[in-house]
Amino acid sequence: MKIINFGSLNIDNVYNVREFVRPGQTIHARDYHVAAGGKGLNQSIAAARAGAQVLHAGMIGSGGTFLTDILQEAGVDTSQVRTLDAPSGHTVIEVNAEGQNRIIVYGGTNQMLTDTYIDTVLAQGMPGDVTLLQNETNLIATIITKSHEKGMLVAFNPSPMPEDLTAVPLDLVDYFIVNELEAAQLVGMQPDAPYETILDRLAVEYPHATVIMTLGHNGVLYSQKETRLSHPIFKVTAVDTTAAGDTFCGYFLAAVCRNTSVETALREASAASAITVSRPSAAPSIPLYAEVQQFLMDSHCS
Repeated sequence: MKIINFGSLNIDNVYNVREFVRPGQTIHARDYHVAAGGKGLNQSIAAARAGAQVLHAGMIGSGGTFLTDILQEAGVDTSQVRTLDAPSGHTVIEVNAEGQNRIIVYGGTNQMLTDTYIDTVLAQGMPGDVTLLQNETNLIATIITKSHEKGMLVAFNPSPMPEDLTAVPLDLVDYFIVNELEAAQLVGMQPDAPYETILDRLAVEYPHATVIMTLGHNGVLYSQKETRLSHPIFKVTAVDTTAAGDTFCGYFLAAVCRNTSVETALREASAASAITVSRPSAAPSIPLYAEVQQFLMDSHCS
């Protein structure tokens, strides 16, 4: 069982600031660096470091070669990544003194997938494999439909949220991996609605799907038919939250591929996410599986 991730590949331009810039304001950055990013890249690295077999599908352009190098170093298969004569996807990220972030994404080559390319990639998959998607590439509806027709499981992390949800065949999604805001948007509810109420509505609208809802400081909720589970966060000092959700996603799906229990999957993914937020940057902050196991041992002993 492997993961085929049709995922974004971004060049992250990261600016550390004391406070987020306000409209009309000009501020000095305290630090600046360039890093590998994109929700897709982060999730592939997380899943691979958690031990999953991961095939990454996507496009890079000018200046993007180092992105595939980093994926390969993490153990990700990049044989289907294509290079185009166009600007690579990239981001502008503000990270404030509290470790919170604000992100602007430019799609670039991430928005240049084609139907032919999708067919070529999916030919590498088997029924029961997982197709992982975010919403930073194009042709999301096509990938979901073709993956479902092939008998693959579809895991969708709808970030950023699609502007037109009716254009995406959400009824074919097997795993929704969402934060509380995205979960509320999926069912047209206010973001301050009770979490359990949002889960109830999701269960009605997508009865066959599994929902994993991350809640920041409030941990994570899991819903699959009649089963409801939760896991609290592991308390750490936050340095940079940029890749926290992506780490959780990759680690959780890696556990799914190992056919481990849901409880173990939530625990390992929560621990991996906690380690990630305690470190600066995105992809470089994602822990190895051995680090997560040591963290869990130390947490159990403390």
